[in-house]
Amino acid sequence: MPTYRVLVRGKFDRPTQATREKLLSALDQDDLGGQLFSPEGTLTYSHHLGGFSFRVTVDVAPGDDATRQAHDQAELMAMELLEREGYPHRDLTVSSTCMDDIRIKRR
Repeated sequence: MPTYRVLVRGKFDRPTQATREKLLSALDQDDLGGQLFSPEGTLTYSHHLGGFSFRVTVDVAPGDDATRQAHDQAELMAMELLEREGYPHRDLTVSSTCMDDIRIKRR
């Protein structure tokens, strides 16, 4: 099964003051581990609360549509997290790298 590192980016859509406070309090508790790709996914954003990124690793069935499957699965995971936490969002974009396609050049 191919493994993809998927990056879902978006913008917060006019969060309320209560949502802003929740986001900022969660930000103060996070460390650099939020920059990693993981099977559960990690949400990262800055103090100005403009944009965010959701980083996740996804395993999908091999085939011609593997990239599309990875994108769809990651986007759904990001939207579920954002909606569960009550974070309004918009303008999602998805990009990925298939880890099976990466070749290491030995010297």
